[in-house]
Order: sequence, then C-alpha cells, then structure tokens
Amino acid sequence: MQNEYKAFYHNHFTQARYKQYQKEFQEQSGKLYSLSTAPYFLKSPIASKIRETILPTLIKLLSSKAYQESVYRRGWFLPKVEVTKEDFVGCADFHINGDEVKLIELNFFLPGHIGFVELFPKLFSKNFDYPFEIFADGFEQKLANFLKQRFSGTKIALAVNHLGLSVHYFEHYKYLEKSLNKHGIDVKVVYAKDAEVSSSNKPMWDNEEFDGVFNIVIPRIWEHNSDVFVNYTKLYEKASDLFFPNPWCWTIGDKRFLTLLPQLKVGDFGLDAQDVEILKSITLKTRLMSEFKSIQEICNAFKDEKHLVLKPIDNFHTQGVYIQPSLELMEEVFHKDANRYVVQELFNAEEFYYEDENSKPIRPWRAQLRSEFFDGEFSNFRAYGYSDPFGLSPMMPVVVKDA
Repeated sequence: MQNEYKAFYHNHFTQARYKQYQKEFQEQSGKLYSLSTAPYFLKSPIASKIRETILPTLIKLLSSKAYQESVYRRGWFLPKVEVTKEDFVGCADFHINGDEVKLIELNFFLPGHIGFVELFPKLFSKNFDYPFEIFADGFEQKLANFLKQRFSGTKIALAVNHLGLSVHYFEHYKYLEKSLNKHGIDVKVVYAKDAEVSSSNKPMWDNEEFDGVFNIVIPRIWEHNSDVFVNYTKLYEKASDLFFPNPWCWTIGDKRFLTLLPQLKVGDFGLDAQDVEILKSITLKTRLMSEFKSIQEICNAFKDEKHLVLKPIDNFHTQGVYIQPSLELMEEVFHKDANRYVVQELFNAEEFYYEDENSKPIRPWRAQLRSEFFDGEFSNFRAYGYSDPFGLSPMMPVVVKDA
C-alpha cells in the first residue's frame, strides 16, 4: 500500500486543501481536533474478513449468557442489569501487518468522537476531492431513530462527565446534541453529577424531566470517582432501564476479556470449531499480571521486556499503557498495581508512508484500525495514526482498496 499513500499525496494533498478541511471541520464541530492529512488504506480481503467473520464472532462470544454470567459474578458498584444486543456499542481495535490481523483491545461505550464518525470522512472526501465509501453514511439519522425507539420518547438527556479529558471534548458533545436535535430529538447536554430523580422515578435535571439518559460517562470514571457521581448512581438505581448504553458493557469488554481468548476451546460459550479458529487467529498472548510471581517470570513467558506491553484492565485513552517497558518500570507496576494490569504480547502495526501538513514525511508512521459496532452489528471503519506510541493520533478515514 506504500504506493497508494504516495499517489494520494501526489494527486490530492495540498496545504490549502488541508487548511480548508480543518476550517470546515472547526466551523461545524466547534473545535479543531487532530485530523489526518491522508486516509488509512485497508486491503479489501482484510476489510471483508473483519466485517463478515471476525467482528460477528467476537460479538457472538460477548453475547453469550455464560460469558456474561462469569463477569456478573465478579460483582461491581452498580446494580446488575443484563446486557442486550442493543447495548452493544463500541469497537474492536486491531493492528495489521501484512495479512496478519491482531486484536489489541475492545472498547465498549462509544469511544472516541462518536458524534464525528459521519462528519469527518465526508469533509475529508469533499476537501481533498477524493471519493470513497463512507461507512458511517447516515449514522447521525440512524442514531436518532435508534434513541427514539429505545426510550419511547424524544426528550433525552445527554449525560457527560465534568472531569479531566471530558472538558476537552465538550464541543464534541455539543455537536452531538445539535446533530440529534436536527434529526427530531429534544436532546440536552447535562452534567451527570447534577442528576435528579423525579417523583415518577424518571431522569431529571434542573427540574426538567427526561424520557431517557444517553450516557456518555465512561463507567470506569464513574466508578473511580463515585463520590462526585452520587446523584447519578441514585438515578441509575431508580431508573436503570432508562439508561443507554448499559454500563455493564464496560465490564464484559475490559482487558480481562483478552486473557480469555488464548484459553478458548470448542464448546466454550457456545463457540464451534470455526469460531475458535477465527478468534485464535487474531489473539495475542495476554495474561493477568497478578498471575506471575516475579518480573523474571513475566519476561520468560514473553521472551523479554522488549516483546510485551503493560495495559491497565480498565484504562481509557491509552492512560497507563507501557510499550516495551524498562525492567525498573515493570518492577514498579508489579509491586504497586499488579492486580490492575494485564501483560500482552507486542505486535506492531506495519509502517506506511505519511506526510505532515507541511509535506514532510514522518517516520515511523503506523495506524490502529478501529472496527466499530452499533446495535450489535458492524457500523464503521476508522483509524488513528501515530508516529510514536501516544504521540500524534489524528483521526484517519478508512479507504478500502483491492489487495
């Protein structure tokens, strides 16, 4: 695909086009987020395999009542509410190298700019005069229709977090509010912490009653800051059926799920031989850090520290992730936080050609493919590019090309 990238820059990219793309995005979204100068090219056979085989098999496993019951038995800070198909909103993230596709993590709960999944590829295609399939075409209308049906009403609270990174994304939430209002829903952005319960046990903010809560608060943030979300928890306890999506999705898709995949056998969780073969093909060795007795034992299991990644079980936005950590750092995490970490085999995505907005090549440049699902089915491809781990991470539209 290297030639595809070079051809794109040669035939379509100019600084003026990129600046116009940024300008239009900022005008519509309210803020300029990190935008790629090029799309991510995905081979057609791999795109088909992920859409038609890999993602449905992952969802089949995650939908298993037996698997979900194993998660519920761990307990949690919120009352148990069973996960259903309509709660399946999130993504499976992959690294791709050649024809190898490896799952690096799952993310439930609308990660990363859900409001922009239709906007940014359309603006990219328009401003660079580069037509391609917009997988999320019509997503904003689809989301509005889904919420109307889910809550049997059109007055919906878009509940957001008031802490940390969420402040940075406030304009994103306002864009989502504007989009849903345009498609026939009376949506209002509210801070989750200010929730109330009406006399009829319905969600309420500022004495205004709502038909339902579209929850954008990441459940781990809610859990780890429970003192400031007391009112929100009370509302959930009274009206959990009026929340979307179900917070329990977060627990069935956290990093502990990755440790299950290497151990799968035919018959587990209703999986047949083909299902297990598919899942094994995308699986990276992943184990709970707490299973090990020493750093040396971890290094022996993964060759050495240069062949592994440390990931918190419930992290978000790459917080606390360490790629090829030093032995000293591993010792520190092991002694202070082993119960909260998994150790995963390192698998790098392939490097490809990339230029910054000044037409200067950046190396190494790789990308993480995000395969999104909504209402339990494939919804969209998009990607995030990076030069070094956790450096630049612009949104990249995905263009499927013949191999």
